Amino acid sequence: MKAVTFHHTGAPDVLTLDEVPELPVGPQDIRVAVTAAAVNPVDLKTRSGFLTLNLTYPAVPGWDVSGVVTEIGGEVTRFTVGRQVVGMIAQPAHRYGTYAEQVVADARLFAPAPVGVSLEEAAALPLAGLTAVQTLDKLTLPPGAPVLVTGAAGAVGRIAVQLLLADGHRVDALARAGDAETLRAIGVGTVHTRPQDLPAATHTAVVDTAGVAAAIRAVADGGQFVAIDDNDQPAPERGITPRKSYVDENGDQLRALSDLVGAGRLTVPTGRRYPLADAARAHQDFGAGGLRGKVLLLP
Repeated sequence: MKAVTFHHTGAPDVLTLDEVPELPVGPQDIRVAVTAAAVNPVDLKTRSGFLTLNLTYPAVPGWDVSGVVTEIGGEVTRFTVGRQVVGMIAQPAHRYGTYAEQVVADARLFAPAPVGVSLEEAAALPLAGLTAVQTLDKLTLPPGAPVLVTGAAGAVGRIAVQLLLADGHRVDALARAGDAETLRAIGVGTVHTRPQDLPAATHTAVVDTAGVAAAIRAVADGGQFVAIDDNDQPAPERGITPRKSYVDENGDQLRALSDLVGAGRLTVPTGRRYPLADAARAHQDFGAGGLRGKVLLLP
């Protein structure tokens, strides 16, 4: 099958479209014909060598996938052939990631694709959605508690905002000025554009999706600060112990997120689409910043 590979870490041009052997389907696995794979920051950090990982080369990047089940293992009851699915595969833990024509992985990592959106668009959901859910699970929030989300217009931040609003919390944001109108349209209160302008000690929690350690100033004494970025975390202060959240594969949580999208209660915008062969250009453009909506790769 064709897949995007790299034989060593480096700049985007280490990514090439190659032929790789198909993986066998184990008893609990499914084979999925890929409709789309999303580009995520972790893909760029893996390819560049920013993350210290024990990769098997040639490596195939990619965590997010949507597609159609074409083969099931003998013990699989979760899906049947022909089912449209989405999945998040923690790429370093698997032989291949999702930048490929096919993906083979444990059926329990997948969920039915959401109804009401295209199968291409559905690829934007898994990693960002699971990261948001699992990050919010680390918070203990009283009803209606005010929460500040940094990077609120990004993939993870936007989902976190929507989930918090759905739970009845007041949500403020740290984001670019150009995103303020969009964020207010989905229910965000105040949109701050500079960390130094954040009010002091006003929010029960800060959800930091953008690596802004200075945002801890907005946390009330004894409150909570949880981050997803690989940047240095703020030091503990005022009874606040910053925490880090790492995403785990979880097909059951992904199913719940897919249901929310299908019910129109959660949106995950998509942006540019690139052929799989142009993965290097997709990484280059994504790394330059300024893109809005999930970048998708299409086999």
